[in-house]
Amino acid sequence: MSMVPEELKGTLTEDPEVMSGLMCFCGTRIPVSILLDNLHDGVTLEEFREGYPDVSDDQIQAVRDYQDKLIRLNLGLDKAS
Repeated sequence: MSMVPEELKGTLTEDPEVMSGLMCFCGTRIPVSILLDNLHDGVTLEEFREGYPDVSDDQIQAVRDYQDKLIRLNLGLDKAS
């Protein structure tokens, strides 16, 4: 059963045959955790894009938008949509 949030279907995928089932960007073997870890460690988006050119700007933006949505919901800054 996939744990990919509905908003991120088409952006992320899980496949037990790819990267041991880690959630990856569609069309790649790059786990979404790589993006989150890099951003947490202070890597700029430009640096990330240089290191992982197979991840599209749209994929990065979709994950960042979802991350923002979750933070706002958890802090009570936005109502659930």
